[in-house]
Amino acid sequence: MSKLEASASKATADSRYNLSKDYERLFALICQGERVPAWANTYSMFDENGTPYRDICEVRRTQPYEILIGCRGTSYGNVWPFMRSEGPELDLFSRACRSCDLTWVDPGAEEAS
Repeated sequence: MSKLEASASKATADSRYNLSKDYERLFALICQGERVPAWANTYSMFDENGTPYRDICEVRRTQPYEILIGCRGTSYGNVWPFMRSEGPELDLFSRACRSCDLTWVDPGAEEAS
């Protein structure tokens, strides 16, 4: 397990929120119109060990092939209509989530337990 994965696991274990990396479930929720809070790695800020800081953000879908992951004018990953030729929307979305190590708040995780 990498240092980043260990850090993410600890953050998940220490959190009072039900955090998930199930990007298929997240995709289903945003396709239903949900706006979901999440955490993503920053691209420009790192600690003394080189581990990226994490930022809270929102994940939402405004139309097919238009998914936004970001906050306050900062984007951590997106899917845009011009990307249709690159593959299925879910695949593009999952790739964007993995690229910023997205961890999202799953509102239904307690119900599933």
